[in-house]
Amino acid sequence: MDKNQKKQADEFIARCLTGNPSEEELRDLETWIGESVENLKYYRNFRNIWEGSAELKLSTENALGKVMKQIDKQQSRQPLGFYLQKIAAVLFIPLLISMLWMSYARYLKKDQGNMVYHEVTAAFGTFSLLNLPDGSKVWLNAGSKLRYPEQFTGDMRLVDLTGEAYFEIISDESSPFLVNTKDFTVRATGTRFNVMAYQNCNFPSVALAEGKVTVRGKRHASKSENEIRLKPDQLLKYSSLTGKMEIVNEDVYKYYAWKDGKLVFRNDLFTEVTKRISIQYNVDIEIIGDQVKQYRYRATLKMSHWISF
Repeated sequence: MDKNQKKQADEFIARCLTGNPSEEELRDLETWIGESVENLKYYRNFRNIWEGSAELKLSTENALGKVMKQIDKQQSRQPLGFYLQKIAAVLFIPLLISMLWMSYARYLKKDQGNMVYHEVTAAFGTFSLLNLPDGSKVWLNAGSKLRYPEQFTGDMRLVDLTGEAYFEIISDESSPFLVNTKDFTVRATGTRFNVMAYQNCNFPSVALAEGKVTVRGKRHASKSENEIRLKPDQLLKYSSLTGKMEIVNEDVYKYYAWKDGKLVFRNDLFTEVTKRISIQYNVDIEIIGDQVKQYRYRATLKMSHWISF
């Protein structure tokens, strides 16, 4: 689709998603979606973004106007590379709509017995900063959810994470801080670290910026089989398929640069670049050609849309 066709498609899909489409409009939408696989993918991406950001209640006309202005500005900028330019061309409208319509987070309270829990969600295209009851700080990345008690009690501070978060933990030796994910638990007392554990990720990771943490996998009962202590500038890669853990020594900043509003790539494969963009904005990216997948890139992409609590 060219620029005009995408604009018309955006306006048409948005009208159908506002909640009051006519039967004729719904039939026209169904026909348009069935015309091509490209139309179907575009509609799914648009719908995912729209549904995730429904609480903002922005008017379609104003939102699309802002999107088109951003597109005009971006067209005059120098692209990072030939293939990144191709990705930008495919993702531009859903990416920008995501940035405009998804700058929010949700608080949900759940009373389980006498304990009240909060759940905070960062929508795709956004990232949030929140303060925990003990004074610790958490940066929550796009498409992530953090569950934590209203007050920490007892001999540990436990939170549940789905997605990605950077933690800056207040030191307390008598009450270790535990981050529980689907594959492993991270134990810290006072330190700074990043945990990436999205629901469908086969290789979640922990990157340690400062202090020390212990990571225990859930595949084995024995600590000696599946427990590793990390040092600063170490990355732990975990295989959800085998339970194997691997430590990599490197500058780990690129793994949590997103908290500073950046996507940082340092000699990374093109597949890793597209994967990261795909996660950040909840879009599907298809790479055509095996040779392209082997290209490596060094780049820093700036993001925006912070939400603080």
